[in-house]
Amino acid sequence: MLAYSKGSKWRYLGTVVLKGEFTTVLSDVLALSDLSEGESICVARAETSVGYDLQLELIKKLLSGLEDSGPLVNAYLGVARGNSVALRRRAQEDARLDLSQVDDSPHRVSPVPSGLGLDSSQGEVYSRALSLREGELLVVVGPPGTGKTKVISEIAKSFAERGFRVLVASHTNRAVDNVVERLPLDYTLRVGLPEKVLLELKKYLLMYRAKEALGEHYHQLEAERGKIKERLTKLLRDKRELSGLYEESKKLHGDKILLDKIQKLGFEIGGLQDELSRVSEEIDRLLLEESMKLISEARVVGSTLIKCGLSPLDRFNDFDLVIVDEASQAPLTLALIALSKGKRWIIVGDDKQLLPIFKTLYSEDTGEYGYVKAVLNELSVFSVALKHSKVKFMLTNHYRSHPEIFGFSSREFYGGRVSVVSDPVGKTLEVRGFGLFSAKPAAVFVHVKGCAEFSKPSYKNQAEVDACVEIVRRLTMLGVLQEDVCVIAPYRLQRNLIGEVLTNSGIGKVEVNTVDAFQGREKKVVVFSVTATDPRTLKFVSDPNRFNVAVTRAQCKLIVVGNAEAIMCEDSPIKHFLEYAKSINGYFEWENVS
Repeated sequence: MLAYSKGSKWRYLGTVVLKGEFTTVLSDVLALSDLSEGESICVARAETSVGYDLQLELIKKLLSGLEDSGPLVNAYLGVARGNSVALRRRAQEDARLDLSQVDDSPHRVSPVPSGLGLDSSQGEVYSRALSLREGELLVVVGPPGTGKTKVISEIAKSFAERGFRVLVASHTNRAVDNVVERLPLDYTLRVGLPEKVLLELKKYLLMYRAKEALGEHYHQLEAERGKIKERLTKLLRDKRELSGLYEESKKLHGDKILLDKIQKLGFEIGGLQDELSRVSEEIDRLLLEESMKLISEARVVGSTLIKCGLSPLDRFNDFDLVIVDEASQAPLTLALIALSKGKRWIIVGDDKQLLPIFKTLYSEDTGEYGYVKAVLNELSVFSVALKHSKVKFMLTNHYRSHPEIFGFSSREFYGGRVSVVSDPVGKTLEVRGFGLFSAKPAAVFVHVKGCAEFSKPSYKNQAEVDACVEIVRRLTMLGVLQEDVCVIAPYRLQRNLIGEVLTNSGIGKVEVNTVDAFQGREKKVVVFSVTATDPRTLKFVSDPNRFNVAVTRAQCKLIVVGNAEAIMCEDSPIKHFLEYAKSINGYFEWENVS
C-alpha cells in the first residue's frame, strides 16, 4: 500500500503494483478531495504488496478447502512451521508426505536422445524428469554454471512435444526468460510486463500475441481511445484555465458567462469519460478473451511466481508439469502459487546460493533498512524440498567460468563434488595488460586500505569506490568492452556511489548492481567490492551463500576488492578466498599497482 501525510494525518492513496527506483505504479487510486491535479506529494516509503496478498489469499483458500491443493501442496504446508493442526494432519495422512515417489527401478528411466548434447548428470536429470508420473516431484540441485537452464528447456520441450502442458516459473523474470528464449515460438508463451521481459522475447509475450491476433479491430479501438484521451486532455486544460479566470472574476463581480462555459465543459468532459471507459472496457474484454484462448492453447507458459496468481493465468490450474527455477530464493508460500497449478513438479535450485529475503524494519546484521535474514531454511521452497525428498539429483559439471575462478567455490562450498570442465583457453580474458590487469591469474584479490562508513540506511567505502572505478577504467582502456564488465557490492549505497562515479567518468555502460540482484547473471569480468571492514558487517558479506554468489558470476576474470587486514582477523569464506588468491599468485596491494 501507499499512503501520504497531509497535516497530522496519514491517508491511503492506493495499492502499489510496481515499485522501481524512481517510479511507483498504483492501482485503485482514490480520488481524494484534498489532492488537486498536478499537486506533488513526497513518498517516504512504498512497498509492493501484491505478492503478499496473493500468498495470503492462497493460504486462506487452502485452509478453507476452497482450493484443491493436491498432495504436494498439502505436504509442503504440513512441513512448514506455524500451519494449523488440521492441515498438518492432512499432510501426514497423505501418502506423499516425503515429497517424492520417484521410482529408482530401471523401467522408470526414459532414454536420453543423443542429439541433445547433455552431459551425464544433465542426462540423468532429463531422464528422471521424463519418467515422472502424476503426483511426483523431482528435486534438482543446480550449482552455478552447471547448465540447469539447458536441462530445464530440454525437459519442457520434450513434455510439450508429447502433448503435455508445462508451466515454467521463477521469482525472477531473468530466469524465466533464459528458459523461454530456448523454446520454439509456435507453442511457447511468456506472461509478463513488456518492460520486465528481454526485448528479444517480445514475440513470445502474451499481450503482443493477443494484440496481434485481434489485428485491425484492436488498432481501431486504440486509435479511438487515443482521440478521446487527446480531446479529454484539452477540455480538462480549458476547464482548469476557465476556473482560474472565474475565481479571479468572482472576487470582483462574478461572471455568469464563464460559469456557464465551465458547466458546459463539465458535461462534455463527463460524456467523454464515459466514452473512454466504454472503449477501454471493450479493449480489456477483447484482450482478456484472446489471452485466455492463447494460454489454453500454449504447450509451454513462462511466468514469474507472482504473475501465476494474477489474471489471466490465475484461472488455469491444468498444467501437466510445473518447473520452478531459482527455487532457493523463492519463499515457500509464493512458490505454492505456481505449484498448486500442476500434476507433476520439478524444483530446481541451490541451497549454497542466496535464500529468500524477508522484510522488517531494520537489520543489525546487514546495516540495511528494510531487510533481515529470517529462518530461511524453513521458508525456502527449495530447502524444504531438499530436506524432505528421498530422491534428489545434482548437476556436477561447471561450464561458465575459468577453472581458477570456480575452482575455489567447488572446494569451499561444494566439497569438490562439482567438476570444472570449462576450457581454460576459451575462458581466458582477451586483454593486453600486465599484473592485476593481465588475463592470468583469473581470480585475484586486491587489498585496499579503506574503511567502511555507515551512512543511514547503508554502508559505503570511498577507498574501494575509487579503486573499483580505476580498475574498470584501466580494463576498458586495455580493450575490455564496458558491456562485458559488472561491478557488484553487498550494499546499495556502495553500488550507487560506484555507478555514479562510473557514469560521470564516461564509463556508464558498465553494469553496477548488488550481489543479491546479480544472482543468476554472469559477465566476462566481475569486480566485487567487499565494502565491509568491521566484524559485524563482514559477517554479513562473508555469509557463505552470499559470497558464493559473488564469486561465481565471472566467466574470465574475478577481481575481489577489500581490506585484507580486516578480513584476516576472522575465519570466513572471504579469508579463505584471500588465501586462495595468494596461492595462485593473485594477491595485489592497490597502493603498489602501477
